Amino acid sequence: MGTRGVTIVDVAREAQVSRQTVSRALNGLPEVSESTRTRVVEAARRLNYRPNRAAQGLVRGRDITIGLVVHDLRNPYYPELASVLSRLAAERGWGVVLCDLGTDDAAAGARLADVLRRVDAVVGSVTPALTGASQSVPVVALDVEPVGSDEPAIAIDYAPGIAAALDHLVARGRRRIAMVDSSSTPSRRRLLYRAHLQRHGLAWDETSEVVSADTHLGGVEAATTLRRQCPDADAVLVFNDVIAVGVLKGLTRAGVAVPEELAVVGIDGLDIGTLVTPELTTLAIDRTALARHAIELVAAALGSPGDTAAGGARRVLVPTLVVRESS
Repeated sequence: MGTRGVTIVDVAREAQVSRQTVSRALNGLPEVSESTRTRVVEAARRLNYRPNRAAQGLVRGRDITIGLVVHDLRNPYYPELASVLSRLAAERGWGVVLCDLGTDDAAAGARLADVLRRVDAVVGSVTPALTGASQSVPVVALDVEPVGSDEPAIAIDYAPGIAAALDHLVARGRRRIAMVDSSSTPSRRRLLYRAHLQRHGLAWDETSEVVSADTHLGGVEAATTLRRQCPDADAVLVFNDVIAVGVLKGLTRAGVAVPEELAVVGIDGLDIGTLVTPELTTLAIDRTALARHAIELVAAALGSPGDTAAGGARRVLVPTLVVRESS
């Protein structure tokens, strides 16, 4: 195997140790035994491995750059996350480069390839392209399922939050609860919604569910569809806050009183939820905690002195119900 294309993953496989152990061994950190260090160094020599700039920077004090890979920067969730991540990275003297993949797969691949040449690690939602990126730089995956491999990742456990939201609606006397999802293939959030309704014997049929484009305009249209398709709905859980804001707008246009006639609950906890009337009830994801976990996992993956993946390589966050005027 030549110098070009040899990665820390290859060395870890050759030496039969973790990627983190390779970083620590090659950086001369004390957490690695001499026998393990020797095995790693010999494996690196056999493969003609050249340490990447991240490992060198951690030892020499050079700034590290993280790539934040997102699906669509027009969704306020991602700028809000980028803001927190950038501040936390700056506290370490690190920089952040944004990569908006968009919807064109070919263009997305080219954009990601360009970013990978300029960063030392990547944080982002799981995509096939991003999964492949883990062969060249450490990757911390966001919003994965709570179960899975030991690769660095932050899971969002929506089950307790969705249960809390639906229990809240039931406690307010709602019995016909609909769902607006963002894709025709049921999302994890929609499956949890169905399961909770079934467990509690609440009404459900196919008319209870509406699919929306992942935009506020999609939400406006979804509100119209919902009123036509499920006219007896007295509450709706919406895939995210962006769509939920559109649903509120569509209901207002149709003369539907919120929450008196129909309660609305979003997911994400975006600031825009407080800028509309009525203010949006939501399941809030703690983006400060999300960003902090991401930074810690990146530091551990890069073998930063004093940083280990305390708490494991997989972290779990649970959204919190924030009750406002719309429910």
